[in-house]
Amino acid sequence: MNEVDYSQWLESIFRKVRRFSVLFLQIGASSEPARRALRASNLTVISVAEYLVCESADAHRLIVIDELESMLRSSAEISMGALRERVLADVDSGCGVILLSRAPRVAFPPVPGSSLLDDASFGHAPLDGVTAPGQLPTCVIDGVAVDEVIRTALTELGPEVCASLDRVVYENLLVGKAALDQLDARELEALDGVGFTSIRNQKRSWNFPKYLKPLKESLDAVLAGHVEPQAQLAEIGSGLWQIERMIRRAVRQRAVAAWGDKWRSQCLNGALPRVVLERATDSAYYGAVSLKQLRDPLEWLTLSELLSLKDRKEIGDLGLKPAMWRHFATQIMPIRNRLAHMRMLRPEDSAEVAKWLRVLELKLFVEGA
Repeated sequence: MNEVDYSQWLESIFRKVRRFSVLFLQIGASSEPARRALRASNLTVISVAEYLVCESADAHRLIVIDELESMLRSSAEISMGALRERVLADVDSGCGVILLSRAPRVAFPPVPGSSLLDDASFGHAPLDGVTAPGQLPTCVIDGVAVDEVIRTALTELGPEVCASLDRVVYENLLVGKAALDQLDARELEALDGVGFTSIRNQKRSWNFPKYLKPLKESLDAVLAGHVEPQAQLAEIGSGLWQIERMIRRAVRQRAVAAWGDKWRSQCLNGALPRVVLERATDSAYYGAVSLKQLRDPLEWLTLSELLSLKDRKEIGDLGLKPAMWRHFATQIMPIRNRLAHMRMLRPEDSAEVAKWLRVLELKLFVEGA
């Protein structure tokens, strides 16, 4: 193992901290030598857990707060709000602070009232000479296998970034600039931070072969192995549950108004009566022989089947214009399908669900409202 000279990079990091006071420094599995160089420099390096319980730092010191990624664990007892308060107090006393993390900024969920990470300057290990995965410092200097480094780096990027990569390189079959154009600024920053991409001549490009085969193979393994619930799972699941039940309530109210006590047998059309009865008798209503015996046949419909009932004149558009329902189906159905099949949720999913939940609260037909 031959270490390289990181002195110029370290000096550039120190200058940036002196200028901006707080620096978010993303260094993970692909750049372990840079981590060692930072720790070997004449700095105070302390874990985030230790930092929050230790005494205030001496004025005008430069502090490296390590293991920031530990705050992403579901069991973490450290709040971003508490960290922000402590960091700002040290900055006010003249200290410079480096927030050292294996995870990128985009992996940290937004925290109301705390913009510590957004306001921080950004830095990563020196990766300017990297043009292929085998040239990542951990591979070259430490001799770690390329596929191992890529898999670990993908894990550090987090499930949301991996889900975005899955959408771009697998589902959309994109490569090159076309693939990068589908990612947002924070995701691109994260890829720069692990050395998967680099900016050369003011243009960002992949540090992988043209068809991204090493990345795709490792991404496949990382996504298949991820079993921890994503941070936004509860919020998205709750929102989708509310959305579907609100639509079902509106359809039921229209059906009851149109067909009275015969609504159970009259509201479904086409093959739906047979399909619903089969579903219900297969798992709950074992003795039922008619839709009339089901408390609510609508509960046995998929969301797409439920939405199809709007085409019946007795049900109608339920307060939303047809164009709006098309947008709803385009944006919400894929999220529901991802959740139903236990696939990875995407960073934008929670915002889409929250948006449509609010739209339905404002516009959806409710009897007596």
